[in-house]
Amino acid sequence: MTDTKPLPIDEILRTKEFKSFVECAENFCLFIEKGTADAEKEFLIATQYHLLTLYNLGRNLPSVQLETDTEFDVKLDDKEMKAQLQLIANRVPFSYYWAVLNPVDLNNLAETGTGDLVDDLGDIYKDLKEALILHDKSEIGAMENAIFQFKFGYDNHWGEHCIEALYAIHHYLSQNR
Repeated sequence: MTDTKPLPIDEILRTKEFKSFVECAENFCLFIEKGTADAEKEFLIATQYHLLTLYNLGRNLPSVQLETDTEFDVKLDDKEMKAQLQLIANRVPFSYYWAVLNPVDLNNLAETGTGDLVDDLGDIYKDLKEALILHDKSEIGAMENAIFQFKFGYDNHWGEHCIEALYAIHHYLSQNR
């Protein structure tokens, strides 16, 4: 990997890769919000598609150094999040699954836990939605923060939820053809 100078924010915003990621994030959020009564299996198949696309596009998100010290307090309302989680829960055939907490730590093979598909999808939704709200503001500082949040979330939060949800969905779909 070569050290390259980071692109300026206005250039990042114009790249095809970034625009594709934002479109995918918007589509995922709309998919979660629509709350239609999809059959459980169809919901999981569509969810799998959205998550695969998000994860793949997220790999290419650029890292940015925040140059603005403006704090943008964009948090989804607890009542709104509770409603979104209920929409998700109404469309999934299972919530809990086994997860390996650190798959690369071969010295601690017994470190397993319980994953929660509703929580996974809710956390992905929340991280992306909050960054999208910032992205939609006209201030360059807000857009810079959105890019930072997209990348930070991919590397440290929603990316892991995405992979774990895909793993659980894959197994469910393969056993319930």
